Amino acid sequence: MKITLSTLLFSALFLVQGFAQEIPLQVQDFLKRTGSMLSLPLDSDYKSLYIPEVLFQHYDYAIRSGKDEVEIRFLFLPEMGNEPFAQVNSYRMALHIGDNESNTSFTARELTERELKEVFNADWGRVYILKPKASFSIQQHCRFLCLHKQDQGMICVFYLFDKPSMAIDQRLHMVRYQ
Repeated sequence: MKITLSTLLFSALFLVQGFAQEIPLQVQDFLKRTGSMLSLPLDSDYKSLYIPEVLFQHYDYAIRSGKDEVEIRFLFLPEMGNEPFAQVNSYRMALHIGDNESNTSFTARELTERELKEVFNADWGRVYILKPKASFSIQQHCRFLCLHKQDQGMICVFYLFDKPSMAIDQRLHMVRYQ
């Protein structure tokens, strides 16, 4: 019985690791430079996406789930020492990727102190919800999370989807500073 149970446990561990998403070396470097961690979901069918060379807005890594019907893009901006405040950069980004139609609006919410410290270990953060420009995404909605930590940089996460779902809320905490 001990042999069967340990073999089963080892096999299960091997299978979970086999299905786990491998984080590309370039993204691992960005994570190291920004002092952050990325926890990819194991409970769905997320796959890495090809990133075209010519983009409306650059990003460093992207994953997509057909099951959750969401695409998640990551942009890592290591601290350069001479950049404007994170609040200004996040607002510029939201205006840049957001649709400019006259009847389109977006919302923004500052993260609470509890969220900043306990969940993200960040100094500042904001979540935007907006309709993205067609040149940024074909999805109808974007939840844009922007985090900043002093001397480590800024992380932008774009959740792109057509229909809101619980999966989007569950994936909001995929990245955090160490």
